[in-house]
Amino acid sequence: MKGNKKILAIAVLVLLISVCYTTYAIYKSSATGTGSVTAAEWVVNVNNTDIVENNTFTLGNITWATPTIGQNGKIAPGDHGTVTITIDADGSEVAVGYAVTIDTSALTNANITVAAASGSSLTGTIPYSATEGEMEQTVTLDVIWTGVDSTSANAADITSSGNAISIPVTVTATQNPNPAA
Repeated sequence: MKGNKKILAIAVLVLLISVCYTTYAIYKSSATGTGSVTAAEWVVNVNNTDIVENNTFTLGNITWATPTIGQNGKIAPGDHGTVTITIDADGSEVAVGYAVTIDTSALTNANITVAAASGSSLTGTIPYSATEGEMEQTVTLDVIWTGVDSTSANAADITSSGNAISIPVTVTATQNPNPAA
């Protein structure tokens, strides 16, 4: 009988343990969610050309100081003119940094210069604005052919005569990740 009591005690204990585990529940829940975000618009036009889609733009016509020395819209020694570059980022949803570079290596005549006009900067930031027309910047370049009377200048001037003078300008627009800068 003693052996039966041990078996009975073990059976009662096993029964008690199994009842305890089956009567208590552990609560557990999980859920998965999704979200989405839309990328900001990136729109940059230079002189009315979308440079996001195109990699070239037209520099435009030079506005000559009055009176001009060269005639028929052409440059001659002593002439001074300006050309404008309009950077229009209206529609962009970020601030836009810009840099204008002028490749003067194509200018073989040392008396012809192209540089930022006084008060105009070749670099800067266009702050974000939702207002039409407020994300625009105009960069003005001076195109000058200094009239110098020397043997070397005269030779260079004559070499330039009748030739198209290339003024390669590059406008690079970048997202400004730090609008306060």
